[in-house]
Amino acid sequence: MNVPFPRLTRSVLVLLASAFLLTTLSSAGSPPVVEAHGLTPTFGGMLLAASFTPHGKDALTGAWFDGGHAKLLACKPHCMVVKSIPLDSPTIIGQESLYRVVLAGDFRNVGRVKVVLRFEDMQLVTVSVPISSATAWISE
Repeated sequence: MNVPFPRLTRSVLVLLASAFLLTTLSSAGSPPVVEAHGLTPTFGGMLLAASFTPHGKDALTGAWFDGGHAKLLACKPHCMVVKSIPLDSPTIIGQESLYRVVLAGDFRNVGRVKVVLRFEDMQLVTVSVPISSATAWISE
């Protein structure tokens, strides 16, 4: 009598192992949660205000928008361009923070700007950022 029980066990084990790996890999490699608060005018462009909640240690390594590449800055006390912004814990970037992201370009007659953020391990997040009403003077 030939019982198909060993084949069933092997296929069930393979199924369970692949489900485990899929869940492990999808949660380990997920990019930080990003909440974009807005863009405000600053010297040389528009300053991004946003908060990041990483899933472990991560870093913001680049930012792009329709007008080109945004600058990542560390301001301690003078602002300098950096290659990455560390995200070891929940982080807020903006006017009052140590790290900033500045977009340069023409923002006339634009209500929102799509920004693509790149994190370590080439993870990408796209956010739609509203432009602050304080920017009305730029369109003149």
